[in-house]
Amino acid sequence: MNALPEAIKQVLEECRLSFTPRGELPASDRLKIYKKIEEFCDRENTNYFHYRMAKLELTCAWKVLNILESGDLTDNSARELLELAEGFLRGEVEEKELEERRSYFYTEAEDLMDNGEKYFTAGYVGFACIAAVFAVLCELDFDIVGKPEIEVDYEDWMACFYASMAYCGGATWEKGVGDDLKRREFWEWFLNEAVPSLWVSKK
Repeated sequence: MNALPEAIKQVLEECRLSFTPRGELPASDRLKIYKKIEEFCDRENTNYFHYRMAKLELTCAWKVLNILESGDLTDNSARELLELAEGFLRGEVEEKELEERRSYFYTEAEDLMDNGEKYFTAGYVGFACIAAVFAVLCELDFDIVGKPEIEVDYEDWMACFYASMAYCGGATWEKGVGDDLKRREFWEWFLNEAVPSLWVSKK
């Protein structure tokens, strides 16, 4: 097990002071974490930044997968997609296969949302899985991820944000939905467990 670098510990501590009254960890603070991880990887002279970010996004999707799987309109497709993404990171799955499965699952996630508000949280999980796979396949765009999600196209939202919506029930700008305590609980988990888990193992 690898020790969490002091530089990462410091930025996580700073971000613990940044929660909004509704329990959100602002996108600008999440960006600080990502940049510090990149900085550490550069200093470490490794190419692990993309890998670590992909693992972080997958960790967030796995965190809420049970919300989707406990629904009455879902099957094992989301789990299979995440497992394929993990396999891709291990070099066991071809990029084309993962891209095709992600494209197919996108339709399933949209169909969930089309079934009404009762299925929105399950739909958020579905899009968290889709976003996580995107992070596996593509590099992080700092110009986008540091902006508040309300200012960004929903297709550019990260898995961690979709997962937070699924966990608490909605976004901060939506009226009458979302549990602020649950939202904060999710982001505290993100800081206390999800990010530090990136240093448990590189494989």
